Amino acid sequence: MSETIAARDHDKPRFILPDNTFAIFQLKAGDDYHHLRFSSLKELNKQSARFRARIHDEVVKLYDMVFLDKSEVEKHLEADGFHVIPTDEVDKAVVQDEFLQRSHFIIGNGDRCCWVEGCDTRSLDNPVHFENYDRVYTGSIPSEKMGDPEAFLENIFAQFNTTYAEGYTGRSVSVSDVIALRMNEKAACYFVEPFGFQEIPDFLPENHLKNAEISVEDDYDMIDGIINNGEKRSIREELSEYHNMIEAYSHPFPTIEKKDHSDLEH
Repeated sequence: MSETIAARDHDKPRFILPDNTFAIFQLKAGDDYHHLRFSSLKELNKQSARFRARIHDEVVKLYDMVFLDKSEVEKHLEADGFHVIPTDEVDKAVVQDEFLQRSHFIIGNGDRCCWVEGCDTRSLDNPVHFENYDRVYTGSIPSEKMGDPEAFLENIFAQFNTTYAEGYTGRSVSVSDVIALRMNEKAACYFVEPFGFQEIPDFLPENHLKNAEISVEDDYDMIDGIINNGEKRSIREELSEYHNMIEAYSHPFPTIEKKDHSDLEH
């Protein structure tokens, strides 16, 4: 069905998906990957909501607690059942659930002490993350298939469950896999569901398509997978959007009032 462009390839976390090609992504093997394998997008979204609620409850629980340093915070989180991921950032404690979804506790630092002052759970808005996947195959899309993405997805599913393709070393395509298509200079990614496929936004890391577009796009605000897809906006429109964005993100995560630690011994 398709000519092999590249076989299994893990060398770089980023790549440019050429026009008229597709790529298959499958979960990286690991101790926890089986929790994600065969989970529908609906199930993953429910798990995200549960994990978000658990993190917010923990923030409330830690409201009055003061710690010597970040490592003490992490030990406390582990004692409460969280899986902590090591990080060098002094103002964040990173936790991960059994579905490989990560979120951050925000750490405030004072004089010889620190405390949890909030959390950032925005990463849970999209439960399918590129970092958890390997690209296992890339191939070309025949010209006769360009007009019907859904039919081509069905073809990929059928082929990579029966005859496969030369050079393919991945598992049979199944639930939780992601298929990226770039047809006629427009890219889209699809999550393989128990029945059918669901388009998922923001799967590919930011800037995957920008390098290809920036050289020919006349408006950097229109870097979206379609070359030269609109006139450059006016300064007034750009300023209005900028102010709206600042307003929307002025409080990106729940916060708790900073505590008064003046009574602590120095």
